[in-house]
Amino acid sequence: MSRPLHLLLRPVAAVAMATTLFALPQSGFAQKERLPGASTRSVALATPSAPNQFGPRQVWIGQSTSALVSALAVPAESTPGLIPGVGGLVLVLSIVVEETQAEESFTLYVPPTPPGVERPMLVAFHGFNVSHLDIWANTSFIDECQARDWILIAPYQRNLAPTGPGTSQISFGSAESQLHVRAVIQYVLDRFAVDRDRIYGVGFSMGGGAAMSYAARNRDREEGALAAVVNHTGTVALQHVYANADTNTQALMRRIFTASPQFAPFEYNRASVIEMDANGVLVLGGYHMARNLTDVPVRTYYGIGDGQAYLIDEAQALHSYMSLISTNHELLALPADCPFPAQQGHCWDTIDETEVCDWLGSKSLAGQGQIGQVLADRSGKWGSLDVDPAVSGDFASFDYSISSSQNSIRILGSDNLETLALDLAELGLNRNATVGLRLGSADGTGDDIVLSAYGAPPSAVMRNGVLVNPDCTLSGAAAWCLDPATGDLRICEPGPQTAIWSVTP
Repeated sequence: MSRPLHLLLRPVAAVAMATTLFALPQSGFAQKERLPGASTRSVALATPSAPNQFGPRQVWIGQSTSALVSALAVPAESTPGLIPGVGGLVLVLSIVVEETQAEESFTLYVPPTPPGVERPMLVAFHGFNVSHLDIWANTSFIDECQARDWILIAPYQRNLAPTGPGTSQISFGSAESQLHVRAVIQYVLDRFAVDRDRIYGVGFSMGGGAAMSYAARNRDREEGALAAVVNHTGTVALQHVYANADTNTQALMRRIFTASPQFAPFEYNRASVIEMDANGVLVLGGYHMARNLTDVPVRTYYGIGDGQAYLIDEAQALHSYMSLISTNHELLALPADCPFPAQQGHCWDTIDETEVCDWLGSKSLAGQGQIGQVLADRSGKWGSLDVDPAVSGDFASFDYSISSSQNSIRILGSDNLETLALDLAELGLNRNATVGLRLGSADGTGDDIVLSAYGAPPSAVMRNGVLVNPDCTLSGAAAWCLDPATGDLRICEPGPQTAIWSVTP
């Protein structure tokens, strides 16, 4: 019997990450490069339930060096040989995520083109009860990326809840699993030239829901916001998924999200993109994270006759909701084309990877929309808006509209909002002219607004036409204060009524 081949990658930077690596076969080195979509799937090598078990395969390590890999499910040992930036291989790496101190594995493809040239990147999310190797085994996305000169990463999306043996790859886009996805994206951004305006997401089933949720919860360009997403029959409404799942899956979901949806609605909703009740009805005024995707092109697919009929309901409900807030959502129903009867019409094969990548490749990251809504489940940057909720473990929300012609912004209907920091330049506003603010809360608590990059105190700050003097005690009355060390100008709006502020430099 062949022994497993173990290849090593030394960490390139002194960061809190341990890195291991092994390689997968990549057809482009063994054969002539093929046209996008022309490759044969590796269905003979793996089944949908076990895509990480392979026989001996030839792996090309360099232009003229190859070796045999016999057990790809075994993590790598450390031996010198491969460094980030050398492309043309499909690699499997493991890192330790700083926030969780747990290991995350991922499949990586980097094209063999000169380093330093920024390339688009595709982030592919696997489905239920399979691993990151699902993308290599059951799709042709690696071949597509090879032909297009794209980088590809497929995260494991590790579930950290104590769900039992073999279930760490079932996560349903939980907050902790998304920390792992973000760490993988950041790892690649730190080491390769990636076009941050052309990072795309694609996912199937559980992975479709995870891709959508990740896109809705991570809108900071510098940290790899997704410019467009393809959702193939995704689990986009987890309370509804729970109601339709078998008892074993329900037990897993209770462990992942701490309880059933009845007792932990926040955890389910923050990992969903729309809120549906157990009967499949879209909740009016619900916690729809999809509101953060107003300016993000999304294409949802489902297979006609898919055996997971409740996921078709979710795809249609998502389209109904997105059609109310955006013109960027498309819904496509295709014949379910699955190679195995046991899949019951629910498989990757329904979509055409070439067509999917053609559509994704036509998109680029948009700036902050002029009008929109934000629903934030935690402190962080949502586009150009840096949100700090008043109470953790609950959603903060508000509506906004930006007018560059009037050099003003409106923040209305705020709920559970402690502080909102605005980067005026990113928003297309001019700090060197009078900036107008219209503020109004829905919860009656008032808000703090922070304007960045003021080098000197403004000559006048007005509220409802009345001059407001600086007061850095911020004791609850209408006040403002400039931090000379950071240049942050903090405005304290205490009341629930709508107030109009102006800041004149």
